[in-house]
Amino acid sequence: MRKLLRSIRSMRQLFTATILALSLLGFLSSNQFAALQLAFNFWDPFSISQYRLSKMSREDYEAAIEDALEEGDVAEAQDLVSFARENGLELPAELVDRTLETSFEFGVRNARDFVQGAITGDVSNAASLSGALAADYTGVGDVRDVMVQGNRVVRGEEYDPLILGFAVAGLATAAPGTGAVDVGLSIVKNAKKANRLNDKLLSSLVRSAVGVVNVERLKSGLSRLSLPEPRMPSAPKVLKSLADLKWQDVTSGDLSRFRNFIIELAPVDVGAAKKAVSGAVRKEALSEIKLAANAAAGIVEAGGVKAAFRVMEHAEDARDLSRFQSMAGKMGSKTSAAIRVLGREAIYLGRLVYAVFVALGVLLGWSIGVLWLAYKIFRACYRVTRRVGGLA
Repeated sequence: MRKLLRSIRSMRQLFTATILALSLLGFLSSNQFAALQLAFNFWDPFSISQYRLSKMSREDYEAAIEDALEEGDVAEAQDLVSFARENGLELPAELVDRTLETSFEFGVRNARDFVQGAITGDVSNAASLSGALAADYTGVGDVRDVMVQGNRVVRGEEYDPLILGFAVAGLATAAPGTGAVDVGLSIVKNAKKANRLNDKLLSSLVRSAVGVVNVERLKSGLSRLSLPEPRMPSAPKVLKSLADLKWQDVTSGDLSRFRNFIIELAPVDVGAAKKAVSGAVRKEALSEIKLAANAAAGIVEAGGVKAAFRVMEHAEDARDLSRFQSMAGKMGSKTSAAIRVLGREAIYLGRLVYAVFVALGVLLGWSIGVLWLAYKIFRACYRVTRRVGGLA
């Protein structure tokens, strides 16, 4: 009878072990395992965004790719195709083919918008943004914005305090194209021009920008400045000037190759402009502006110009900027595409916290089962050992 009971107990333990092993295999292949992995990295924006991207359906990716192509952002469409493939999703061949583009085709398609952005500072797409950034890199863009917004101040007209404040700060406190602050100021300023600056972040930065500019000294400085008419070159000359330039440099924020081209478009005496507005800056009020500028520049360095520009649309405060920068540091050039489809949810758990708790609950239950089985096996072995010892 005892042998029968021991056999039953052994079979029960074997059955329990089998159930635990099968449940482990099922757990490892389920969505809950991915949620568990996220649980151990719940503070990491990159892990959060990776998890969310893995949960997107093929239809979600197809819609996002179509949107990117409709906007003319082929590079971002390519990144979305890459995300879909990384997560085991097959996309229609026709759609994938539409995301293919040579460097020459990219250059021809974007040359005009680039030049327009450099001359006018108007931002409507990635190419015009790059042109506006290149103009700011040389100082030409900041001079133009100071003149446009500053003259409105002089005439008593409505002006944009953020654009004026950031342009004055960029012109008076940084040598054009020499540091992160310069790039960051330009990103924030141009995000405002394109109405792509988050409302909460905008409110905070406007307060800082207003405090930066001494209006009376600015008026005095502007009386000594004049803005020359930009020279629009012919199309062949534009293509010739841009032919040897690498567009990858533009997307990564390296604008040094565009200096001579921009100066030729708009021959502005940047040195004289810096001198004229230097007294209009309240340097003690620059700290918050510089924090935002440095964060934006860090995102440019890690994820590229488009990523930083898209972050401006979703970041609500300095903490958000820091988390987006952390995400960009690991995701690189694909950051912009991820933010396109995820928005601010790319860096925060939100409702995913429930999935994380469920996964932790499953793990806890399985662990208790394993410990109980181990205890039962240990207890059985101990009894056998005692029995054998007693017989001896």
